[in-house]
Amino acid sequence: PPLDWRIAAFTIGVAALTGILFGLYPALHTSNPDLASTLKETSGRSGTGRRQNRARSVLVVSEVALALVLLVGAALLIRTFLGLRAVKPGVDVHNVLTMQTPMTGSAYSTTAKVDDFTTQVVRRLESLPGVEAAATAVRLPLEGGGGIDLPFNIVGKVPPKGSEYNGGEQWRSVSPHYFRAFRIPLVRGRVFTETDTGNATRVVVINEAMAKKYWPKEDPIGQVMVIGKGLGPEFDDPPRQIVGVVGTVRETGLGDGEVSVMYVPQSQNPQGVTALVNSVIPLSWAVRTAMNPLTMRTAMEREFHAVDMGMPVSKERTMEQVVSESVARQDFNMLLLSIFAGIALLLAAIGIYGLMSYAVEQRTQEIGIRMALGAERRAMVGLVLWQGMKLAVIGVALGLGLAYLASRQLASLLFGVKASDPLTFATVAAVLAAVALVATWIPARRAAAVDPAVSLRSQ
Repeated sequence: PPLDWRIAAFTIGVAALTGILFGLYPALHTSNPDLASTLKETSGRSGTGRRQNRARSVLVVSEVALALVLLVGAALLIRTFLGLRAVKPGVDVHNVLTMQTPMTGSAYSTTAKVDDFTTQVVRRLESLPGVEAAATAVRLPLEGGGGIDLPFNIVGKVPPKGSEYNGGEQWRSVSPHYFRAFRIPLVRGRVFTETDTGNATRVVVINEAMAKKYWPKEDPIGQVMVIGKGLGPEFDDPPRQIVGVVGTVRETGLGDGEVSVMYVPQSQNPQGVTALVNSVIPLSWAVRTAMNPLTMRTAMEREFHAVDMGMPVSKERTMEQVVSESVARQDFNMLLLSIFAGIALLLAAIGIYGLMSYAVEQRTQEIGIRMALGAERRAMVGLVLWQGMKLAVIGVALGLGLAYLASRQLASLLFGVKASDPLTFATVAAVLAAVALVATWIPARRAAAVDPAVSLRSQ
């Protein structure tokens, strides 16, 4: 994609502002020195200056706090990633090739014309060696985008007070072999067959989620529904009998939970529904094969063109790709935040290590005197460790508070984990404390190795 000058200008501006801010403090400090304080602070007995140490300590605490905030966000998104991968989609996504064909124009302006085209293509596709099933759908499972909701009434059941409908749920128009192509299990009743045409009795198949929601204590098979009543004369749909219940599919995405879905035969769509759907979205296809479906892509395209030479076939993807695209946003956010968190963790470790190393170097004479007067090496290690871990603990405590507030902004991106998950917060805090301990331990060991005689002579 072309370079966006606004993003480039913002990046350059932030980089320049960062350089100015971080260069301004030392410049102002050196341009107006306090000679008396400087001489006292840098004397051989005093070690490093207090003001310099205070500024470095504040920077280290800030690095630790920021690292914890980013690490908590990354950990929450990683748990979301793992949670989404563990979700059962309700369909078998292996060896399924999906495609799209536009059904606009007068050639496919009616339900009968669309049904005639799809029936011919499905038969030709299923005659190819290696093809197990082919089907069409108004929308693919897991594709996201919100889906299509339609209101409905259940014959014999009074709608809730204040409503003219018994409910409104996801609606899907599919061809007879749809459930076989995606290997959606039949729970009871039957699925669609080639005999469920426009001239046959109107039927509908619902999923388990819908059956449990509207018929929790009775069998929905044989119940009658009226879908979309009152939406307009062109959308009028005769009463439909429920003939089957199938397994629940994550129709709108892995992270959206179980939704109720009603499936109707494509050949029984009202004319107004067909015209509206064709004008808005292309028809989706799914072909299950016994091998890698991408190797049969060219052969499948030939069968489409054998029925309609001018029919374009587009957006050819495997169902694995469809699933990956449905969680691409969460994956990208996780990757980006993990990179930032890793960099912040590294900077925090370097900051603590650098500060402690510098402090040990500046206090070499003091440490030598302490050890010459009988201080144990273990005490020197403890002294340096306490100084370093004190900053780390302050940073972790501050970071936990900030992370608790910041994680609220991630709530809409999370799945299977709460924004304030205590296990995540505790684990990240422990990891960061362990990193800080290692970064402090190395200078502490160096302090314990100071030779009193050498340190006193060098100072």
